[in-house]
Amino acid sequence: MNPAYVSAFAALAGAIIGGLTSFATSWFTQKEQLRHASREARTAKLEALYNEYITLAAGLYADALSHQTEELSKMVPLYALGSRMRLVSSRAVTDAALRIDDTILDTYLAPNRSLQEARSLVREGEIKTLLIAFSEACREDLAARAVTRRR
Repeated sequence: MNPAYVSAFAALAGAIIGGLTSFATSWFTQKEQLRHASREARTAKLEALYNEYITLAAGLYADALSHQTEELSKMVPLYALGSRMRLVSSRAVTDAALRIDDTILDTYLAPNRSLQEARSLVREGEIKTLLIAFSEACREDLAARAVTRRR
């Protein structure tokens, strides 16, 4: 075989190997970046869901303190958020949400509270403790997902 051909084939093989290596590196890098962006988007959606639940629960509790009612239509958005959380959240998060739901429902069914009673209940009452427990469960859930992602 002509030595010129050997040199040409070696150069061609080197170019092909270099091109394939470059392509593979780019492909793996792009794939990992997309996976990371997808995880970050899921985390952001979960954080938004938790924030929405906390905001709605606090507002409904405040409303329940001054409005005794047996009409449960006000609770529907809260139950809907709870159901959405059950699809994607840990058991600790959903259990904490259920305790908040029960407290709000019990508060709606109880007699109206005076402003002083409402203030005392909000400052030192059960809902504050429940919201803190819910927030901590959410934080632990998000932290566990972050640890799982790093593996």
